[in-house]
Amino acid sequence: MFATALALTIGGQAQAQDTVRMTVDASAVPVFVAADRGLFGDQPVEVSQVGYEQVQALLIAGETEIGWLSPVETTSFIAEGSDLKYFSTAAALNMYNGVVVRTEDAEMYQTITDLEGKRLGIPGYGTGTWATFIAFMNAYYGIEDPDAYFDVVTASSGALLALVERGELDGALLFSGSSAAARSLPQFETIFSFTEAMQENTGQPLVITGSVATSDWLAENGEAAANVIAGLDAAVQWISENPSAFQQGGEYASLAEAAGWLSEPETTSTVLGLIDEGKWYLSSDSYTTEWMTAIRELVVAGGTLETVPTVEEIFLSPDALPAAQ
Repeated sequence: MFATALALTIGGQAQAQDTVRMTVDASAVPVFVAADRGLFGDQPVEVSQVGYEQVQALLIAGETEIGWLSPVETTSFIAEGSDLKYFSTAAALNMYNGVVVRTEDAEMYQTITDLEGKRLGIPGYGTGTWATFIAFMNAYYGIEDPDAYFDVVTASSGALLALVERGELDGALLFSGSSAAARSLPQFETIFSFTEAMQENTGQPLVITGSVATSDWLAENGEAAANVIAGLDAAVQWISENPSAFQQGGEYASLAEAAGWLSEPETTSTVLGLIDEGKWYLSSDSYTTEWMTAIRELVVAGGTLETVPTVEEIFLSPDALPAAQ
């Protein structure tokens, strides 16, 4: 059975200097599957799992080549002077993260603005979810300071649903696994979803993760980056064709559990259903100029940055990489 190790290396006898180091969080299930099943082909890849908030520091320090970050948060880092580029939506997690309330309160809280002054639980200020929430609230709801607009309470992602259910919070902003759980449980109602709001307004999906590297590394290692993208696309395809591997007792149950998919049978069913529909993880096909423009326009409308980098400064052009080998 697959073990969730902190480092997985594939690629046979390749030289150490040719190894691509990827640093991801537990949500990056396709990355671990690609490494375990050899889907990166002859490209040696070392995958390390850390907390989401550590990835940017490791990229800047040169301790990893590819990190797993939100395009919105990456834009902020670039605006602050970091030499980063977001370069693929392959295996990026669709942002079904959202805000939930108790079903019994759903008539009272039908939209996010109904929670003004109410207790809103969030999974921490240093997360991509909160950074994106700030941008969304200003862009689409005119809420310039969500921290003041709501009575914000921080708690671990796993505790938020229980706090809402007990009435200790009026609503909660959730990570992807908890969001899936809430969608599947009758006692909760989702009143806001990032990707659904984004699609409604722009026709484009919003993701919470994706591949990010420094501009210099991408300029010098285009073939390696292309091979990684191809491997991630192959992993997303494999996952969609083998959902039983992520159920209790399945080959990759440990990965599913770490990602929060197995918390409830209903949650498992919801996540695997979205995977089957191609909606949970995106492929590189979503990485288009239209998508890039929509992401930047969200950041501009969010008003959190004094100067927003250009599309070319944030994203690597879709045709900049060579064909995978």
